[in-house]
Amino acid sequence: MKCNKCGFDNIDDAIFCSNCGTKIEIICPQCKESIAPGSNFCNKCGYNLTDSVKSTSKDYEIPKSYTPAALVKKILTSRKHIEGERKLVTVFFADVAGFTSMSEENDPEDIRNILDGCFQILMDHIHKYEGTITQFLGDGLMALFGAPLAHEDHARRACLAGLAIQKDLVGYGEKVKKEYGIDFKMRIGLNSGLVIVGSVGDDLRMDYTAIGDTVNLASRMETAARHGTVLITKNVHNLVRAYFEFRPRGMLELKGKKIAQEAFELLHPSEVDTRIEASASKGFTRFVGRKKPMSTLIEVFEIAGSGYGQIVGLVGDAGVGKSRLLIEYKSKLPFGEFTYLEGQCFQYGGNTIYLPILSIIKSHFDIKDDDSELTIKTKLEDKINALDESTKDAIPPLQHLLSLTVDDKDFAESEPKLKRERIFESVRNILVKESERQQLVLVVDDVHWIDQSSEDFLDFLIESLPNTHILLLLIYRPEYKHQWGGKSYYTQIRLDQLGEESSIELIQAILEEGEIAPELKSLIMNKAAGNPLYVEEFTQSLIENGNIKKVDNGYVIKGELSKIQVPETIQGIIASRMDRLGENLKRIMQVASVIGRGFAFKILQTITGQKEDLKSFLFNLQGLEFIYEKQLFPELEYIFKHVLIQEVAYNSL
Repeated sequence: MKCNKCGFDNIDDAIFCSNCGTKIEIICPQCKESIAPGSNFCNKCGYNLTDSVKSTSKDYEIPKSYTPAALVKKILTSRKHIEGERKLVTVFFADVAGFTSMSEENDPEDIRNILDGCFQILMDHIHKYEGTITQFLGDGLMALFGAPLAHEDHARRACLAGLAIQKDLVGYGEKVKKEYGIDFKMRIGLNSGLVIVGSVGDDLRMDYTAIGDTVNLASRMETAARHGTVLITKNVHNLVRAYFEFRPRGMLELKGKKIAQEAFELLHPSEVDTRIEASASKGFTRFVGRKKPMSTLIEVFEIAGSGYGQIVGLVGDAGVGKSRLLIEYKSKLPFGEFTYLEGQCFQYGGNTIYLPILSIIKSHFDIKDDDSELTIKTKLEDKINALDESTKDAIPPLQHLLSLTVDDKDFAESEPKLKRERIFESVRNILVKESERQQLVLVVDDVHWIDQSSEDFLDFLIESLPNTHILLLLIYRPEYKHQWGGKSYYTQIRLDQLGEESSIELIQAILEEGEIAPELKSLIMNKAAGNPLYVEEFTQSLIENGNIKKVDNGYVIKGELSKIQVPETIQGIIASRMDRLGENLKRIMQVASVIGRGFAFKILQTITGQKEDLKSFLFNLQGLEFIYEKQLFPELEYIFKHVLIQEVAYNSL
């Protein structure tokens, strides 16, 4: 149930919002009176609340009126340092198939009601993935994913939104057919590329300038899409090919395009959820380095196995190899002697409460997405009853957590605070009891994106760990802050870039069929600075763009070095991190990037005109590891941690 104040998605029978604490009310769209949950008709005016096709018209000219409050706040608080920037985005176009004939043959008010219901579906899913609707186009709309707020996974978000919209429109179309006799379907088209963000007004109106053919090609994809489908360009396909299944549409002749464009029809998500799974689907490069972190992980596993529960924080920048280390670690643990459960946080999942906890529970009870409610309840009861008599009280809270009908009336009618306490206790008790049967390795990945309720549960669980056989492994980026550092049973493992020897070994593993020219090796190492993901993505982009040529038994550079660009995957990661900085920090980075990878404090101070705060800003950027001190004497100089960070900051201007 969505909170009217902050837009947070709560569980269906929530009375108070889990995010902001506001009492949740359902408002009649006709008379604006508060109505009781579960009502079919408004008890003040008699409005039919079950009619999902009819809805009141919205002012689609004012973006702030239909954008969730939480997203409005994000955009308005960051608009000063995103106006005028270049952004890598995915452009989303949708329109109603056959709208002209539909309008000619039907009552205008009916058409308005149908479109309002349709637009609500589009807005819900676009905003869920933090897309920004730039304009309504009569019978459709245009949205951007990745602007004004940068997202490292903008293309994937747009694809997920498109598929979710088409899925919901199937049921909506059936209702429209039944009520109005109209066949209602939409076409959706996507393309990725650069835009320049202009001004962002108080009402969220946004000006932007397309660079090249970014917007036009997305529009052509929508026009060429079959009714009820999502059609994407090769640009989008290159970014998301591991995460979805596709139907190739071949080379399409499009209006205004001299060259035929390759297109793909988006079918459904693949079984790949994370970047590391995407790498696994292509085949891993040989694992190199990381001997000391591996040794520490094996040691804490043994400590937890002896009955002294442990927490490990595996910390490192994006792409430094945290998830890959975890995969290699699992393979080294004694087979059959531990239970492994993993929960994944997603950047677009912050408004979904208990997201990683749900993954852990579903994995533990072997619950599948297509299981019926009866099947899920049976799985819960069978496993809990077999576990221990004392855990039977966990059944109602877990039913509630999994959005099932709760069989226990007393629990169903209890206050939200009590339900939350019972959920925490039940999940903890299940995990502790499981660890008594067999040592438990519990992993939560990408904790920096965790929702508040799941984070509160982790705080609760951590207090119960010392006398258990649980190893809790939390994977996160350096910017994430927590309260566990003072625990005697907490160990932090910090992953930084690979050393020179390991970096060379990784490059050789990628280009395994020949010797690598010294200048090519130097180029990759200088650009990637030992970040394994950057090494792999940059090397692969050189191969795909024809910048690497095999001559005899070795690889050499081909083409001009000045024309070699940052791969879009890396650009998205760095730009997303930059957008989460405050206005001053981001501006300092951008100005410094114009000076070069290395920059003197005095020169930066002269350019920015800042006297008092500049050193503290630079100190914060050091703490976030965007920059390092290069030298103190004879004068203070800094250097960007990666050439790629400097290039992304520069290219955003």
